Amino acid sequence: MQSFYRNRRARLGGLLAALILGSGATAAAELSFVGSSTIGDNIIPAAAEAFTRKTGIKFGTIATQGSGQGLELVVRGGAPLAGVSRGLTFVEKQQRIYYQTIGYDAVAVYVHDTSPVKSLSKAALKGIFTGRTRNWKEVGGKDAPLVVITQTWSAQRAQMVEFRDQVMNGANYREDRWEVDRQADQVIALVSEPRGITAVSLALARTGIRAVSIEGFPPDARNVRSGAYLLSRPLLLVTPSRPDPHVRRFIEFMLSPEGQAIVAGKFVSLR
Repeated sequence: MQSFYRNRRARLGGLLAALILGSGATAAAELSFVGSSTIGDNIIPAAAEAFTRKTGIKFGTIATQGSGQGLELVVRGGAPLAGVSRGLTFVEKQQRIYYQTIGYDAVAVYVHDTSPVKSLSKAALKGIFTGRTRNWKEVGGKDAPLVVITQTWSAQRAQMVEFRDQVMNGANYREDRWEVDRQADQVIALVSEPRGITAVSLALARTGIRAVSIEGFPPDARNVRSGAYLLSRPLLLVTPSRPDPHVRRFIEFMLSPEGQAIVAGKFVSLR
């Protein structure tokens, strides 16, 4: 009789092991990411690799069509996980979504490294990007025409929307600006144009360009986290109101010390 129960326990143990292995096969299902190029290009690749190594849950596609389009896909039920690199509006927060801040970034204003301009006011930036201000000498620079470099407005990327709303009070961008496709292209253009000015994520900092202070506040970690830097912005992961279990595990990973260390590699972590 005792051997019967031992054999039964063994069979049950084998069944439990099979179930666990079966759940591992489910865990191998791929996740996907849509939305913000700031998050998709600079956080998700390293985070996905570390997350897969830790859990066995793989990432498939990483699509960076912009925060607005990524958020729209989640709202429509067309995507399980989106990145949004700006604060959500009141209306967006009323949608059937769940969102979590995983770090902070700033849309830093950059000039060519040879420019003497170190700081600009909000009013000066508005004049530059709307076209009221045409020459660098009007804002403390050399006697030279201003060259404003932006992404294409039709993409409705969070960086341009945030800048327009926070700095330009919703006014239109000047029409004679230099338009490129992505933030990396903005940096390449600025390196080649000493008269240029552009606004890109802190993650794009490189030799040859220099961030300016806004209203006297440089875009350092303390000012970005506190919001003292005018163009500070949260980095959000957005899902449907009831996230897929694997997606929830990924968000929990991003809030862990390991996930936050990945965020801190290019941005400002939560703590």
